[in-house]
Amino acid sequence: MFLASVLEQLDLALEHVSKDDVHNARFSLMLTDNAAELLLHQIAKNQASELKNWSHLRDDFQHKKELEDALRRSFDAKVKFAKLLGKLNEEQGQTISIIHSYRNEVYHVGLHHETILPTLAAFHFDVVCRFATAFETNGLWWGSNMVLPQRAQKYFDGDKFFPGTIEHFRNGCATMAEQCGHSPGRLIEALSAHMDQIVEEADTCLDVISGGVYEGQQTTRDRATINTQAWPLAFSGKAKEFAQEKGWLGGNFPAFMEWLAQNYPFRYGKDPTPSWQKRAATLKADTDPHKALARYHSFMEETAEIREALMENAGAVEREIDAAVDRMREERAFRKERGDSD
Repeated sequence: MFLASVLEQLDLALEHVSKDDVHNARFSLMLTDNAAELLLHQIAKNQASELKNWSHLRDDFQHKKELEDALRRSFDAKVKFAKLLGKLNEEQGQTISIIHSYRNEVYHVGLHHETILPTLAAFHFDVVCRFATAFETNGLWWGSNMVLPQRAQKYFDGDKFFPGTIEHFRNGCATMAEQCGHSPGRLIEALSAHMDQIVEEADTCLDVISGGVYEGQQTTRDRATINTQAWPLAFSGKAKEFAQEKGWLGGNFPAFMEWLAQNYPFRYGKDPTPSWQKRAATLKADTDPHKALARYHSFMEETAEIREALMENAGAVEREIDAAVDRMREERAFRKERGDSD
């Protein structure tokens, strides 16, 4: 029944992923992730059962702490334990963990990932199905009062006394992997296109910030990058601790901002977009979908904070420009009403 429940979820996930749109991809991602977690947890349960039944194995087993962790709720602990047992290779484990984080963002945080979700869901489905084809059990049993889920029935070829075997399960997973429509090239194209878009947005933001609002506010893109990081830092306890440690002599807020810009070891000491463009080009040249996803995920994680700050600062500059334009229009309208010349 466990094998049948996994097949049922994967079959439903296949139905959604095959429709190749964002909304169905979300459902597929969640169902596939759940199937993966069931398999990973069962690997830990099977190991615990084996150790319980055979004391000589229990005494020699080297990963008792990792097994305890895997039997709890942590998804990453389950992945780690499966890799320790050789049930999951490094690439599979990394990809399943990365996509699990996206599943959580889609389900819990409300992030959408529209541009990559259809191809990501197909890749995820392919990886989990192929992982499932190597799944091993401690044995199979069947009761006469049990009924296979309808979606799972088509994958088993037994009889009423014993409906199927582990090979039926594995073959079913392999068949679904072939049917899901995963294309490594299409996935890499979607990931690289989204990274290009992200870098272009950051590039535009730096143009806006460095251009300033009023005459005399213009600065370099390097300095705009530093100022973008210095502004939120200046209000934090970390900045105060750093100032005390480095001997800040005191002064007004603009002076403090300038001192931070000159002295704080910011992660980005200059315009980051040229290096980001190189990373995007490297991703575009990838042929391995696992490596491409790892590059994409690493970039998105590493740059999230600075990209958000750039968007906020650029938005503030544009709002001030709009406000200045509105004030100028109001002033001209007032002068026109009085009959003054411009």
